[in-house]
Amino acid sequence: MENNKGMTAERSLEIIREAIEQGKRDVARNAGTPMIMWGALTAATGCAVFTLWTLTASPTWNALWFAMCAVGWIVYAAMRRKERTAGKPDSYVWRLVRWVWTVFGMLAAAAAFIGMLTYDASVYGSRLPITVTIILLLMQASAVTAYALKDKAYGVFIGGNIILANFALMYPGPYEALCLALSAVTLLILPGIIINRQAKNAE
Repeated sequence: MENNKGMTAERSLEIIREAIEQGKRDVARNAGTPMIMWGALTAATGCAVFTLWTLTASPTWNALWFAMCAVGWIVYAAMRRKERTAGKPDSYVWRLVRWVWTVFGMLAAAAAFIGMLTYDASVYGSRLPITVTIILLLMQASAVTAYALKDKAYGVFIGGNIILANFALMYPGPYEALCLALSAVTLLILPGIIINRQAKNAE
């Protein structure tokens, strides 16, 4: 009877380990391409905003960020529809990671909207640093993904973005868009490429 209990406990631990590994494989298989897509859109938009803002001295070009979000969600929705059509199963870990990134998107949009309102100096004592807030949110979402993948190298990218956040505080204006573009490269594009390569090697 005791042996049966021991085997049952060992089997339970084995099932848990298998579920964790399956979740890690699901994240590696599904997360890379969306990260590259969003990273490329963010980096391209950041470079465009930086260039146009510098040339015209007008911050109104930041409206391009909202256009980028609209395009990105349309493309991502199409990617998700393709995944569901292909019948790819979702593990709990992958659903959790996807939920974290969805929350990041909503919070980033809210930060941008509130940041626009705080430009009114007659009401607010200081404005919300939109770029820094988004970079910090991006670091947190990336940290969850790195933990799910057990990827220590990803952690180096995350830690390095503190420098970009600090730079955006030191040099407000067009350089903020450039900082966000670089953040997208280090936290989305490069990790996405690495994740896709790992998923391909695991097949």
